[in-house]
This record gives sequence, C-alpha cells and structure tokens, in this order.
Amino acid sequence: MLFRAVLFFGSLLPSFLPAAEITAAHFEMAQRYSQTHGGIALRVEQSGRVLFESYAPGSSADTAHRIFSGTKNFVAITALIAEQDGLLDLNEPASKTLTEWQHDRRRSITLDQLLSQTSGLAPGADIIDDAHDQMAAALRVHLIASPGTQFHYGPVGYQAFGEVLKRKLRRQGRSVEGYMRDKLLDPLGIDPPYWKHDDAGNPLMHAGMGLGAEDWAHFGNFVIHEYQGYKKQPVRHELFMRLFIGHRVNPAYGLGFWLNRPEPSPRPQKMTDLQPAMDGDQLYPGGPRDLIAALGTGHQRLYIVPSMDLVIVRFAEGGRFSDGDFLSRLLTGRPRPDAHTH
Repeated sequence: MLFRAVLFFGSLLPSFLPAAEITAAHFEMAQRYSQTHGGIALRVEQSGRVLFESYAPGSSADTAHRIFSGTKNFVAITALIAEQDGLLDLNEPASKTLTEWQHDRRRSITLDQLLSQTSGLAPGADIIDDAHDQMAAALRVHLIASPGTQFHYGPVGYQAFGEVLKRKLRRQGRSVEGYMRDKLLDPLGIDPPYWKHDDAGNPLMHAGMGLGAEDWAHFGNFVIHEYQGYKKQPVRHELFMRLFIGHRVNPAYGLGFWLNRPEPSPRPQKMTDLQPAMDGDQLYPGGPRDLIAALGTGHQRLYIVPSMDLVIVRFAEGGRFSDGDFLSRLLTGRPRPDAHTH
C-alpha cells in the first residue's frame, strides 16, 4: 500500500519545538513506524499549521474514521459546559437525577466519578454493547468497589452520565446530542460525519463519534487554547483544567483524557484492547510531562502537547503499536529501547 505523505516545512522545525535538530526525517520515521503497525493516517500540526500529513490511498484529511473512546473527551468537555451553565455540578451525586440509585450503595457515586472511571461500577461492556437502550442499561450495572477507590475503564460511566444529562435536558425540551452540538461542536465548526446511536436513538457517549483527521486536529488545537487560557473559549480556564487532574487511584487519567504520568502499582483494571500500547506504566516515559492524549480502540490517537503547541492525529486499523516508541521516533528521531509493542 502506497501512502501519500506531504511535508510542509523546511529542513528544521520552528525553534520552540524541543530540539533544533528535529527534521523531516523524524516525521518520515514516525510515519513508517505507524504504517507498518496498522496506521492509515497521520497528521501533525503546530500552532494550527500543518507540518506533516500522510493518508492511505483513497483517503484524505476529511475522511471520517471512528474515534471510539475519543468521543469521551467531547462528552467530558460538554459536562464542564453544563456545569458552567448551572445545569449540573460534577460533585453532585448521580442519584440526584438517577432515582433508581437512591436506595442502594450507588447513591453516593458522583458525576465526577462517572467521568473519571472511578465510580466503582463494573466496566459494563458485556451489558452495554448489545443493549437496545445503552443509557438505560448502564443504570442496571452494579458496584464492584466502593466509589472513588478503584479505576475500572469501560463504557458504563459515560453511558450513565449520558442518562443524567438526558434527564436534565428533558426538562428544557432539549436532547443530549443537540446540546453538545449547540454548546461545543457548532462553536468549534466541527460537524461529525457520523455518530453511532443505539437502537433507542441515543448517541453513544463512550465511543460513537466519527471524525476526519483535520477536525480531530482542530479539536486538539481548541484544547491547547483552553489549556493556555485563551479568553474567547466557551469554558472558563479554571474549570477546563479539571480535565487534567488525575485521580489518586489512577493519576494517569483525568476526565476523558490520558495524562503522561505513571500509574499506581498494581496497575488499575482497564479494557485490554485500549491501553496495552503504553510502555510500562506510562504513556511516554521521558516525554513531555504535559503530554495529554485521547486514546481509542484500535490505536486511534490524538496527542496534544500544549508546551509545544503540537497536535498529532493518528488513525489505524488495529495492529501492534507502542505510543512511546511512536512518539519517540517523531520527537527525537530514535525508537525507545525499552518500548513494548502490542
């Protein structure tokens, strides 16, 4: 398969990247690694300017790919907007809205815990995936740990949050998807080519969205602007930064975003097909501390480095892959000697 790759810079990258010796060869090395490990698209931007892009034959920057758990990042930011609007408080118990939980141990689960995967609920993939109404199915999932004490990665927390948002918006005659479009997607100029729904018509909050590389990179640039406190963005800076506060039971995960920090030992339970590309217990050991990432099943990736004003989008069709090895090749021109490819 012959890929079409385009470089947009001269022999050296701008001086505010980590080293003046980073050249086009680094991007070509990263592209070769990505392609030989299932990659079908790669786009790198700095300060909103395309430095490098490569796509499989017949595809382009606007070809839609399912981003799977990258959807969670949009949902988490929508939750912050809803708090800013006074619609909810992330510290409130979900049972304030989900009356089904008011008379058992789930009554103390907060909205923050649903979004940080620390609710104590079973991950729920076996219950959620084949359900007619996936939001309603999430309400039938039971605790396997006390809220706030363990990290369990899966769809249930985001589907349960979707039901909370759905009920709150119903009082205003609004839909979840309509609210997300009005408050986040439309202001950003992002129109997902598709968004998978369950059989009841609910958008999948945990993994349903499809985007092209250009739009996902645009979202990454929006995150950088918010991170840097750009005043014209739709979320207050101090509220937005809540996305990047790791939980004590898993410092490597905030609200929807993965953080470049070591995980606790023993490693928390998570979906086995999502995270094994991590090297050891960290996304990119030795890499930028402010590296944050959206990680989707099949190694769909959005990497964001605010200190470099750098956004990297990767789409793939599965394959063996190491986040640390890929990023090391791109940023330093060298593979990680201790990388573990899965």
